[in-house]
Amino acid sequence: MKPVQLIVFIIWGALCTSLLVYAGMINLMSFAPGKADTSSFSNIIALTAGSAAALSFVLRKLLLGGFAAGTLSLDDPAHRGRFIAGNVVVFALSEGIGALGFVNGVSSSGRIEAWLPYIALAFVLMILHIPLPSRFKPAS
Repeated sequence: MKPVQLIVFIIWGALCTSLLVYAGMINLMSFAPGKADTSSFSNIIALTAGSAAALSFVLRKLLLGGFAAGTLSLDDPAHRGRFIAGNVVVFALSEGIGALGFVNGVSSSGRIEAWLPYIALAFVLMILHIPLPSRFKPAS
């Protein structure tokens, strides 16, 4: 593993840990009883989360596809910044879904069905976007 790959992997691990922090925080919070109608807000969050999930795959292909295809190399110093930035953008989109779930959970008085699907989806996306060195070697 090259140093730049290790840096990206550490960033990935920190963002995965933040998802666990979101889940822990919302479980430890106490909410006043009451029912607020948050259905339209929840729908906006769901649409935003779905868009971010799809966009994470599109941007991974656009920003990092050259590394898997062999047209870009981590040995070239000019490409290292693109590698880090591309991964951070993809990770931020994925982790942002967990943050949306946290906000939805807080606005829904901590109901588990309001935040758990988002944090779970974010974690699955982070696993799917894991920056393994084998993903960035040409298939040939």
